[in-house]
This record gives sequence, C-alpha cells and structure tokens, in this order.
Amino acid sequence: MVKRIHILFVSLLVGFNNSQAQPFMGKWRDYFAFNDARVVGVNGSKIYCAAANGFFTYNTESGELAKFSTVNGLHEVDITALNVLSDRGIVLIGYRSGNIDLMFENTNQVVNLPYIKDKPMTGSKRINHFYYFNSLVYASTDFGIVVIDPVKLEVSDTYYVVENSGTLRVNRLVVWNNRFWAATNQGVFSADINDPLLISYEHWNREQFFTDVNNECLSVAAYSNYLLALEKVVGNDVVWLNSGSGWAEVDRPFDDAVGVTAGYEKFFAYSKNAIQGYSLLGEKDDLISSYLFGDTPKVTDCLPVENGTLAIADESYGLVIIAPANHGVHTPVGPFNNKFFHIDASANLVVAASGAYDGAFGNLWNPFMAHIFSDGSWSYYADWFNHDAVRVKSDPRNPNVFYVASWGGGLYKLNGESLSEHYTPENSTLQSVFPGQPYCRIAGMDIDSKGNLWVVNSEVPNPISVRTTNGVWKAFPYYTAIGTSRIISLTVSPTGIIWLALARDHGLFALDPGSDVESANDDIYLKFRPRDANGNTLPNEVTALAFDRDGYLWLGTNQGVLVNYNPQSVFQGDTYFQKIKIPDVVEGLAVYLLETEEVTCIEVDGGNRKWFGTGKSGLYLFSPDGTKQIHHFNTSNSPLPSNSVLSIKSHPTTGEVFIATDKGLVSFRSDASQPADRFGKVYAFPNPVRPNFTGMITIAGLMENSIVKITDLTGSIVYETRSNGGLATWDGKNRNGTRVATGVYLIFCTDSKGEQAAVTKLLFVK
Repeated sequence: MVKRIHILFVSLLVGFNNSQAQPFMGKWRDYFAFNDARVVGVNGSKIYCAAANGFFTYNTESGELAKFSTVNGLHEVDITALNVLSDRGIVLIGYRSGNIDLMFENTNQVVNLPYIKDKPMTGSKRINHFYYFNSLVYASTDFGIVVIDPVKLEVSDTYYVVENSGTLRVNRLVVWNNRFWAATNQGVFSADINDPLLISYEHWNREQFFTDVNNECLSVAAYSNYLLALEKVVGNDVVWLNSGSGWAEVDRPFDDAVGVTAGYEKFFAYSKNAIQGYSLLGEKDDLISSYLFGDTPKVTDCLPVENGTLAIADESYGLVIIAPANHGVHTPVGPFNNKFFHIDASANLVVAASGAYDGAFGNLWNPFMAHIFSDGSWSYYADWFNHDAVRVKSDPRNPNVFYVASWGGGLYKLNGESLSEHYTPENSTLQSVFPGQPYCRIAGMDIDSKGNLWVVNSEVPNPISVRTTNGVWKAFPYYTAIGTSRIISLTVSPTGIIWLALARDHGLFALDPGSDVESANDDIYLKFRPRDANGNTLPNEVTALAFDRDGYLWLGTNQGVLVNYNPQSVFQGDTYFQKIKIPDVVEGLAVYLLETEEVTCIEVDGGNRKWFGTGKSGLYLFSPDGTKQIHHFNTSNSPLPSNSVLSIKSHPTTGEVFIATDKGLVSFRSDASQPADRFGKVYAFPNPVRPNFTGMITIAGLMENSIVKITDLTGSIVYETRSNGGLATWDGKNRNGTRVATGVYLIFCTDSKGEQAAVTKLLFVK
C-alpha cells in the first residue's frame, strides 16, 4: 500500500529557498591566497599569473578574474613556472617537485605529466621556466633541460649541459639567431638549434662575455634582433645586450637583480623592489621604485603586455598592472597569506591563527595575524609588533567575538575585525617566560558553561588563569603539578573539568575548579598518563584532545586514537583508555583506529562523527563510534594541498568542514552540521533542482536525528531518511532508484520525539 501524508496547505507559506551560494554536498573549495605571485604570462587580452597554490587569469578587456587550483584539477601546489601555448590553447604549470600539469583552456581539462617528478634521481627537480619552440616545450630545471612534446604528452629528450649531469641548474632558455641560449648557475651556454646531438654536453658552448664566465646567469630574454643576459656579481649585477654585433655591458642597476625582459621596443631589468626601463639602444628610461597607490614593489616576474604597460607578479599584491597613469591590483579575493595553524568558527565568522611554533615550541616569528572570513570575503587583524597567532576560540555567547592566542604577545579578544581587549602581563594574571619581554606564550583557552574564560600560559610558574564573568583575573600555581612547560591545549569538558593536553610523553592534566573558580581551596587536580583497562600505561604521546556529543573523551596520539567513555570520573581513579578496534579488516588480526598515524587534530561534527587530521596521511572521517571509515582524503585523491593537516573545524550551521594544512586552507561540504534546538528556518538547496544537477540535495536547519519525509503533492512518500545532526540529504531518486518527475515536492520534518515539526518545499525539474 502506498503511504500518504495528508497535507495542511496553510503551513506551506514558505517560499522556494535560496541557498545563498553555499557549496553543494561533497564539493570542495579553496581558500588560498593568490597575492604571493611568482610568474606572469600573457596571451592576447588575458594575463596569467601564478601564485604558490594556483594560478589565475585576468581579462584586460572585460575585467574578469578566474582562478585555478587543486579544486579545479591541478595536481599540486608550490608552482614555480607557467607558460601559455597560444596556438594550442594549453597552459603549462610547473612545480617545485618537478611535476607538470597541462590545462586545455577550451575544456579546463588538466593532464598531468609526472615523469620528471617520478624520475629516480637525487637533488632538486624544480621546474624553473618553460620555453615553446618548434612545437616542443623546453623545461628549464634544476638539473638540466627537458624537452616535452605537448601533443604526444611525453618527454622527448633531456639535455645535460655540463659533464657532471644534474649539477647545473638552468634558470631560463630562449632561442635567438638559430641558437639556444641557456641561463645557468654556471654562466651562459649556447647550442645550435639544428644540432641532433644536444643530449651530449660537448655540443653546448660556455659563452665567454661575462666578467667571470662561471658567474651565474640569472636570466636571458630575446626580442627581435636583441638578446639580453643578466650576470650575478658581487655588488650591482650586470645587464648585457647583444644586438647582433657582439656583447656589450649596458648597466649595473641593482645588487639584488631578479630578471630581464623585453617587448614593445623596450627592455627592462628588475630587482625585488624596482624596475629599470631601457631603450633598445641601452639608454636608461623610467625607474619604477614605488607604486602610485603608495607601496614598494616586491617583484618576482615582469612582462610587457602592451606599449607602455607592464604586468608584474608581486609577492605581496599578486598581479599589478602598471600603465603610465595608473597602477592597479587585479588579484582574486583571498586571505592575506596561506599560513593557517588553527581555526575556529561561529555562525557568523571563521577565524584562523596565522602563526606557528616549531617542534621545540620556539617561535617562528610570523607577524601576529588572525584571518577573518565572513559573507564570502576575507579580512584580517594584525599586530605587527607581536608574533605567531597559534590558537583561536569563538565565544559561544557572541558569534562575533573570538579569542586569539599569541605565542609571545598574550591573548587578543576580537569583536569582528576590531580589537576589543589585549590581555598581557600588565593587565591580567598572564605571565611572560622572561618578565618584561614579549614572551607571554598562550597555548590554549576555552570558555566554560558559566562564561568564565580559562587560559593556559606556557613555561611560567602560574600556567592556568581564569577571567571570570565579572572581569576578575585569577592565576593558579600548578606548574609543579603539571610537570612540564610544553602544553598543547586547554579544553573545558561538558562537565566543567579543565583538561590540558601535555606534549611529548607527559600525558594529561585534569583540574576540577570547584564551585568557586577564583579560589584554589576547592580545586581537585590530577596529572596522569593514559592507561588501559589493566592499568598499564600506554606508550602513546598525546597530540590532540576533543570531547564528542556524548561526552566521551577522544585523544589523538602519535600512535593513533584513544577514547575514554567516562572522563567525568577521572578523579575516582577509573579513567581508562582504549583503542578502537576496526572490525573485519584482516581475519584474526586486530587492527586499531589509525594506529600507524600521528593524529594532529580532532573535530567532532554535528552528527557526532570524528574527523582526524594526520601529520603525513591527510584527513579521515569516521563514524561516531570510530569503527567505520567514511572518507580518507589526501593529496592524491582530493584537492588537499598537503597531507599535513594542522586544524579542522566543521562550520556549526552549514556543515562546511574547513581544513587547515601547512600549505593553506581548503574546505569540504560535509553532510552534517550542528543540530538546531528547535525548528526555525528549514530549507532545501539547490532549489529549484535543475536537470543538469547530479549531486546531493541538502535539507538544512534540522533538529538532531530529525525524521525527514519527502512527498509529491498527492502525499505519496518518495523518500524518507534521518538527519545527520542538522542536515539531511537526498539524491533526487524515489525508493525504486529512479529520478523523480518534474514537480513540487514537500519536505516534512519532525524531531525524534515527534514533538516539533516543520515543512518546506522543493521544485524539481527533470
């Protein structure tokens, strides 16, 4: 019998919902900075600019920007070379690893050529430059010149320019006067383009015009009848020009020269901070040492794109186009940089710490900065006089307030993009490692259910402080009890116990602050190493700590994951940890959850599932009990820029999972979010569902474990499911596995107790 739901049309006043450009289920987004530009190229009205984690294009006629990264199919990050084959519509991308991607612009298809990367050899394989000549691509690398056929997608030849193969770095290659000219770290080499034996180093000639023939040639550039070379010397570097009648020194403009380039009847030499123009006769032209918008250039590459106009790859601004009366920045929106050490999110904001400390807990001396993401745009708060933001905590009472810890500068309270408070040893109980000096190192902070702010201060006599709701600071002298200055994090449990994760093999420290948080008289505390049910101390070093929605304590360690199901009884002496056994992996062989991995971070999503970041193997998602693997993402099967995951945060309302790695930030649209306390704005997206949509339809705004029934207008149930936290999904098919017909569908939602209900509707176009 067909089940039907009788429809109360009075409740259908909810209009079709707009998803506000949320990413669809299972989709990835990159949140890379593109202002660290490295290489620039041009093809007609389109300028190409490569940054570390991707490249983008800027159309000078339409003003359109388009970016490309691992999310679009690129295979790596750390780009070091880019060129455009205009006659074939191919963009070449080279990487520090030696990997090469070819992107076909008409389809955006990316083909990978891993031959150099996979080549069994010692030393660097970095791709430094591409040159296109006679339908072949010449890749200048750190070990020689590799010839690639872009049609057959194969390596044709490898040229070692000197006798000891692999010892000479080729910075750049051009063709001029029927000869190859190679700029290398051992001078300038040339060879006849028609010589069939260029694989033999004897057929390459070392040119003799440099002041010292063994000096590095930083760059070469060919234009019409002219060839330029840039010699690296002690003092100001030398620009050389050959107009067909021999080499002549033109100028010594900079002591930190980067390259030379030519076009539109001029040539240019550039350093990191300036660009010097010349006529083709070698006469000096304009010197550009500042932008019209008031900053100093940081040039990594430079290219004339039309008469009087230069495209500059700037390592702070991205793509800068310099015209006679205008200097403009044309770079995709993104964070200030790709440094993300820790991340947290509220309903309104995503905030990340852009700093770090090293393995010995020493500063990396990054300027203190917090990345802030809101409504699709990035901003930041920076204190240029302090260093290394390392931890972020949102205030559950105010979605615009975040606390950001500095590894030296104390604790910052931000309200949106503005500084609300800055807590230091001068206005709080926080302490500096060296009194009077900027070494107030904050390892973590959390807020208890009453609103008290708890802070752990590394390497000081009073490591734990609390700021009460009435603004009073109180410190606790538990350094001796903790027994180490290396503290990873502070977390308040659902029952109000303060937990410290301690580095190396020091284990855990638990503190019950009692009813009077300002007094130590009623405190109970315990330091211990994790033990199994037999009382045996486990060898695991704690690296991460999190409580799930059931109140269970999950530990990330250097040997996988441990869990305790009764952490509130820690002071009764029966807090035992166990490994999670994975069933049915190998018959008769016990396999435990991530036992061979260093787990660097743990995030519990709205469906109580466990996200684990690892030091070398990427990201895992497991079922609530940890026994079933749902996803394993790494650089080989996903857009992750690195397998070293530093922090994970599931957005509380959207379920978008933000993944911070040591090479930048990406996100994955998960199918779970924090459940609502009651039904409010329940909606589905995409809405309408169009014929070309093949992904998962998402129903959002649900209560925990909601029952979701989808019907047609006659009341026939076509699908039924339960929510994962605050989200439910539907593949658009009925119970027979057939895509449903065009029409309006009603989505009925009830909580697990049947006490609350909500309804929304969805337009489906087949």
